[in-house]
Amino acid sequence: MIEALLHTGTEVLEMSSGIWKDEIVRRDYDAFVFDCDGTLVESSEVHFQSFYRAIAEQGWVLERNWYLDRTGLDRVSLFREFSADGTPLDIELACARSIDVFVSISNQVAVIPETELLVQALSQVGPMAVGTNAEKQVAEASLQATGLGRFFDHIVAVSDGLPPKPAPDIFQHAARLLGSDQRVLVLEDSAQGVAAARAGGFDVVQLL
Repeated sequence: MIEALLHTGTEVLEMSSGIWKDEIVRRDYDAFVFDCDGTLVESSEVHFQSFYRAIAEQGWVLERNWYLDRTGLDRVSLFREFSADGTPLDIELACARSIDVFVSISNQVAVIPETELLVQALSQVGPMAVGTNAEKQVAEASLQATGLGRFFDHIVAVSDGLPPKPAPDIFQHAARLLGSDQRVLVLEDSAQGVAAARAGGFDVVQLL
């Protein structure tokens, strides 16, 4: 069972995955935008390994706790923070290598069962997109590994040249692609993602 909060312009509603489908459907949203990592899929260990290996290739060690404190950051920002801590990196190379590693081990990405059921239900209600701080090829690898890709009309990613969350641009662009700037519900797990959705004027379900 997943606990969640629904943030709207006027309220914050506690709910769980046992009731969220009915609660969402009754609010008559036109379209839906899902975050990927931590919302649709469990990929935290795969991401850690991809960052760890990319950094190790440049002679440094990525501590797990340091990384966990920064989950939700986009790839470039995370490597910049690491490099600023006195462990200089070739950031462009680290980004490319970590993406390659992620894709190569993406068969280890797992679907989140409760969210999968919600995706299946909402696919009958309105069009859906993925909005992610990851690169498009990373999101595509995760969706392919879990079989979720068939449910989504669009993937909007930081590699599309958009500012990363907590800027609202990723969600705003996804909403435009879905043909609905207003009645769109965002589903997210990270603080950055929730902030991005609220900044864009969207209701958002925050997975806890």
